[in-house]
Parts: sequence; C-alpha cells; structure tokens
Amino acid sequence: MTVDAGARPGAGPAGGARTWHRFHYAVGVFVIAYGVTALASAAALWGDRVDEVEGYFGSGPATGILVFAKAVEVLLVLAAAAGLVLRRDLLLVPPMAGWMAGFAMFAVLDVFTGRWGGLVEHLAYLAAFVVLLFLSYGLSAKAQLAGAPKGPAPDGSPRGPGGLTWTQEFALQAINRAAALTGPRTRPAKPD
Repeated sequence: MTVDAGARPGAGPAGGARTWHRFHYAVGVFVIAYGVTALASAAALWGDRVDEVEGYFGSGPATGILVFAKAVEVLLVLAAAAGLVLRRDLLLVPPMAGWMAGFAMFAVLDVFTGRWGGLVEHLAYLAAFVVLLFLSYGLSAKAQLAGAPKGPAPDGSPRGPGGLTWTQEFALQAINRAAALTGPRTRPAKPD
C-alpha cells in the first residue's frame, strides 16, 4: 500500500479540509482515560455496580445490562483510541456522545427513582461531556479555518469566510473568548 505525497494525516473527506487540532490529543487522552478508569472501576467493584443497576432496573436484568453497558464502553474507548492514532476528530464524537447518552439516561432514571444525589452527579458528568464535545467541535473549526483559503465566501453560500458554518463560527468565537479571559500571553525571551 502506498500513500501519495500530498496525503495529510487528519485530512477530512470534505474537500480535504483538515479538522485535526493539536489539542484534540488532550481531548482524546481524557476520553480514553475516563473510559479505562470506568472499566477498571467496574471490574474492581463489580458487586457494587450490579447493586446500583438493580436499584434502577430490578434484580432480574441487572447483570446483563451491566455487561452490555461495559461492552459498549470498550467500543467507545477503542473508537477514541482510533481517533488519536488516525488523527480523526470525528472518531472522538461517538465516545463523547455515547457517554452523554448514558449520563442523560441515568439522570432520567434518577428522577424516576428519586435518587437526587445521583441526579446531581449524572448531570455534572453530562455537562462536562457536552462542554468537551463543544470544545472538540470548536477545535475542528479552528483547524479548518487555519487550512482554508483566504477570501470571502461566494455569494449565496451558507458558509461564512473560511468555509465555516454559523455553528462552527459560534464555537470558534466561544473558544477565542475563553482564551481571551486568561489574559495576554507573554512569549519567553530568546536565549542569547
């Protein structure tokens, strides 16, 4: 198998636009670390996890549900690892969306079972993964903008300058505002 000289790691299918940003490594490592920790915790505290699931679903299907959930988590960790290795930001989306869906489901179950402490915990994790997904989206927009040809968008195009959609522009502006809150960055002096 050969790779042509113009191929770039992380190049996306849409016009070859690069969407991988160097900070995607941090996002991917966090997602993998979270998944591995969740799997290790489940293995170490299996009985406690079965009891927790029984509180939501009853004693009958608890073990099967937990085995299924952990198998899905393994797939999510593998998708995140593939995203890092292949430098594809899109492969980081299923793990983040998967854990978001899981935490949303448990938040709903917490309401029905009256577990208010669990509700707060699950909503906090859900919010963290929403922010992480939004950050990843903004980083992709930033990378796409950096690799886009300079100039205005064609008349009638739904995309703005640099080929970004309005949601990408919104995410990029939010990241830039957050970075501006940290204050100006000074560059280290050059050694003599």
